[in-house]
Amino acid sequence: MPERTLTRIGAASAILGAVLGLVVNVLDPRVNDPANTKAFLRQVAESTIWVGDHVGMIFAVLLVTGGLVAVYRSITSGPGAAWARLGFAAALVSAGVGLVTFAVEGIAIKRVAVAWASAPRGEKAVAFRVAEALVQIQWALDSVWILIFFGATFILYGVAVVLSDVYPKWLGLGGGRRGTGLESSRAPHRLSRGLVPSLQHPLTHFLDPPDRLDIRDGSPSMAEVGVAT
Repeated sequence: MPERTLTRIGAASAILGAVLGLVVNVLDPRVNDPANTKAFLRQVAESTIWVGDHVGMIFAVLLVTGGLVAVYRSITSGPGAAWARLGFAAALVSAGVGLVTFAVEGIAIKRVAVAWASAPRGEKAVAFRVAEALVQIQWALDSVWILIFFGATFILYGVAVVLSDVYPKWLGLGGGRRGTGLESSRAPHRLSRGLVPSLQHPLTHFLDPPDRLDIRDGSPSMAEVGVAT
């Protein structure tokens, strides 16, 4: 495939993936009480778009990864090429982790949430423990995905763009800033809960200072919550 054609396909893929990611994030059902795992599972069980919304997230990850592949292939010489190769490796790893994360969150957790909600009274305690364990696993996966995708991948690609003559330098600086700041509406809550519990409060304060506002209605989405402390 000619490089120019790959670049055009990659650009279209990245734009489409970003738009799709924004749409599914906005549509992602909100949980009313972030500290209540049972409320989270109940709303997952009752949601009619939960699975479809997360399938959309999976396609968004694939499309954005296609765009990153094109960026890697377009930087072929100079010091930026080595950084682009490292960024490409990080993008592939993050795509794999992201696909598993959204499959667990969107399909597996939906199934256990429905099973818990419909379980007889005598079986609810056991069903809840199973569901809560799966949510903990999903939370850990999501934390790793955020660190690799919004962290390492953006930093490496940002350096590659800055050191190359293919793209404007400000694009690389913007990507690097996003990576170092983990600028995702999901990142602060996910990382503070998914990593070391003792780091929850300082990490949340560092990544999500009080003056930052959500672009939506201020309510955390269910994909930002996932588990109670």
